[in-house]
Amino acid sequence: MFRGFVRIVLYLLALVVISSLVILLGKEVVGYKKTVEVPLLVGKDISEVKRILMRKGLELEIEDEVYNAEFPKGSIVRQDIGPGKRVEKGSEIRVVVSKGVEVFSMPSFEGQILEEAKLTMLNLGLKIGKITWVHSDTVEKGRIIAQRPLPGNVRENEVNLLVSLGGYDVSYKCPSFVNMTIDDARMLADALGIKLSEQGEGTRIIFQKPEAGTIIKRGDRVEVTLGRGWGFWF
Repeated sequence: MFRGFVRIVLYLLALVVISSLVILLGKEVVGYKKTVEVPLLVGKDISEVKRILMRKGLELEIEDEVYNAEFPKGSIVRQDIGPGKRVEKGSEIRVVVSKGVEVFSMPSFEGQILEEAKLTMLNLGLKIGKITWVHSDTVEKGRIIAQRPLPGNVRENEVNLLVSLGGYDVSYKCPSFVNMTIDDARMLADALGIKLSEQGEGTRIIFQKPEAGTIIKRGDRVEVTLGRGWGFWF
């Protein structure tokens, strides 16, 4: 009799366990049906994404828009919930949308003094890339000879510059300008790259500083005094 009682109790316990499992599984099934799998949205156009989420019963929230060279304008760059995860119907999926490649308006810096150009670039949000210095007989020292990229609409905001070091230093002995006519002296100075600083009145040079034979460089200044000289220049 006691064994029969125990058997009945065990049957009842088994029945309770089975009933609980059935109820639990039922709830899981019902809960599973209330959730949906998040689809892959990255790389898809925003209009297509709206249709996909609508069919899934999910909401779309655009969290941000950013410039991106990899994804075309209007496509999804990131999504907050990864594809394959299950969420409740009606949940919001937050995304970041591409604004496409950022385009910069690049001005011309050629001919500008480097330091002034740097200030302009800073104000425009442009970056200074590589600066290459080269000698130039035609562009003043410190001025920009060329730039890359060229002026116009560009995809990069970094500018590489070619800047003048001025002409090569050329040294030679200062010629004698004394007794030369001022016209002849000007022609010789131009040919040598010398600048004349003229003082006094007259048609011939009667004095110069520095004196003839002094080592000077191209671009140096020679002071000459004009008067009524009687010498000749051969």
